[in-house]
Amino acid sequence: MPLNLKYLEHKEIDFERWDRCVGARNQPQPYGFSWYLNWVAPGWTAVIYGDYEAVIPVFPKVKKGFRFTTRPFGTQALGPFATIPLSAEWTEELIARAMAEVQYGEFFISPEVPLPEHWTGQTFSNFILKTNGSYEDLRTKYSAQTKRNLKKAEKANLDFGNWPSVQDVVRLWQHNTQERTHITNENMRNLGKVLEFCVYQKRGQILAAYGEGNTLVAGQFWVEWQGRSTLLLNASTPDGKAAGAPSVLIDRMIQSKAGMDHCIDFEGSSLPGLARFYQGFGAADEPFYFHIDNRLPWWSKWMKSKTTRS
Repeated sequence: MPLNLKYLEHKEIDFERWDRCVGARNQPQPYGFSWYLNWVAPGWTAVIYGDYEAVIPVFPKVKKGFRFTTRPFGTQALGPFATIPLSAEWTEELIARAMAEVQYGEFFISPEVPLPEHWTGQTFSNFILKTNGSYEDLRTKYSAQTKRNLKKAEKANLDFGNWPSVQDVVRLWQHNTQERTHITNENMRNLGKVLEFCVYQKRGQILAAYGEGNTLVAGQFWVEWQGRSTLLLNASTPDGKAAGAPSVLIDRMIQSKAGMDHCIDFEGSSLPGLARFYQGFGAADEPFYFHIDNRLPWWSKWMKSKTTRS
């Protein structure tokens, strides 16, 4: 029997009930909360079941006369979220209701959400580390390369602090990484707004390393919310990377959370080099799923390629 699902415009969404549903999972990722979505995707809409017992956000846009939805930049997996047990049939019906509003959809399904057997999408990696054990126990799971990186950082005489601004870390990333990506300045401006909001609301933390001449050589921004620390931005200069600065910043985060019921989320990646780097801290893969629903007319399907990548 089809579910009684409602499609709500942004002004109709009850954000308090929405966030209660998104936060029902233990140590939830931050991306689905209304305070996060309101910054990265103003005007987002939603499919709702019952009294916000199951929800999924939708991001309708128009391109070449066709309506489509995909995840906004700065997000990863985006539901469905629920306070009740979901089944694969529920997942499919929630997506189908979203597709009633668009002609092309890209959906990044959260870890552990049941999936229909006939779906033929892709699985992407996301590496997490549970920090329940002592720091000494957690460190025994570091790879030999990670331990070498930490030794290099000790010899480099780096200084550490959390006083840089969000824009300092964003500029560091732009100067050293952006040209190797397809990420636009507009994307980074929008992400910077989210990070600044997180700092203002005490939901974020900046870690930074300085080299000779008090030069910023590495910076990381972590969103901290409901028992999870998510690495949203990781930037370094070539000298900082060679000195092992990103590794020691992550090690410092692990030390600060050791012994707690906490999850450190590295936010990826399917890139082999980054995957090895994060796995080097003992992180385990918590994969999420990418599903495409293409209902464009046959003569226009060639116009629409994937708009986002993991």
